[in-house]
Amino acid sequence: MFSKEIIDAIVAAANENGWPASALLAVVECETSGKPFEQDNRTPSLLFERHKFYSEMASHEPSKLKAAIKAGLAIPKWSRNTQYKDQGTSAGRLAVIARARQIDEEVANRAASWGLGQTMGFNAERLHYENATAMVAELSKGVAEQIEALVREIKSSKLDRFLKAKDFASFAKGYNGPGYKQNNYDVRIRNADAVWARRLANGFEAKPSKTITVIYQSKLKELGYPVGKIDGDWGDLTTGATSAFQRKEGLKITGHPNDETTQHLENATADQAREPAAERQTATVDDLRATGSQTVAAADKGSLVSKILVGAGAVGGASQTGLLDQAQDMVGQVQAAKSVLDSVRDLATGLAPYWWVGVIVVGFITWRLYGDVIKRRLEDHQAGVHLG
Repeated sequence: MFSKEIIDAIVAAANENGWPASALLAVVECETSGKPFEQDNRTPSLLFERHKFYSEMASHEPSKLKAAIKAGLAIPKWSRNTQYKDQGTSAGRLAVIARARQIDEEVANRAASWGLGQTMGFNAERLHYENATAMVAELSKGVAEQIEALVREIKSSKLDRFLKAKDFASFAKGYNGPGYKQNNYDVRIRNADAVWARRLANGFEAKPSKTITVIYQSKLKELGYPVGKIDGDWGDLTTGATSAFQRKEGLKITGHPNDETTQHLENATADQAREPAAERQTATVDDLRATGSQTVAAADKGSLVSKILVGAGAVGGASQTGLLDQAQDMVGQVQAAKSVLDSVRDLATGLAPYWWVGVIVVGFITWRLYGDVIKRRLEDHQAGVHLG
């Protein structure tokens, strides 16, 4: 899932280098699906390569190669059956790299691909990092550093001309190696590029997935930020609550999920819970009227119409005051019913001869409903649901 922060950063990098933004986005999608970090939110997205651990260990620390083989972390050549058998989850990948680092940290870092662009650690020096460990530390800082590593690798490998021409077969051969066809890298990048090109042409905005939205909504609600129903739908309330959280924490206000906001949310504790301002908690309906609440104004108008209906009905049936009491009893029945509309329909036949009773019933019902609207609007304001 691409956050808006990541999309903007990739588009900016592509524009700066004169590359098609859709093509660079497609490369990142095929490498990591736009996920910059593992589940600990510190380690750049990684994939450990057992055959590279073997060759890098043989080149740099041959005395440790036997231990790497014994641990099941080093194999002489790439093997689909054993290469990634325990890396299907983030927890699995973190466990594998931790075991490899116990044998030798630098070689382990050299044997894995890292970050949004899955830059191989053994390319560190060629990309002007001191070593693989230094490169991983740099990529751990954030999205910008990971995209910078991706750009360096494309330029250093002289693949930019293929990216610019959208020659994805030549690009994949250089970026993913001669075995790229086994995984259809060129086809996958081409297909992703076509989708991104359409999205960008249509002014595409990144929409958080339902999973991410539920996580945000749950945590924001826990901290006292009003998000409405936790339903996985990133609507206006969730945008407003996110903006309010970002404002309170001194973050860049975007109203969208990004890595910085996610990290702050995950680390937030109960003592950081948001309390509505005192003036909100003690506000009255008159205060809302004075500040120009459109909801209250509309409800007031509706209530006025309801009062007029009640008055008109009362005048029409003034000579039959006994039936007025009957109408009030009917209103009580309507309000107690499960469905107001169904109750009104059920009563329609009985009230038909007495049009004025029907008018009074409708007037009382709508009067009550508009009153409920005003009451809920005040409660929302006092709780801080309306942030503006």
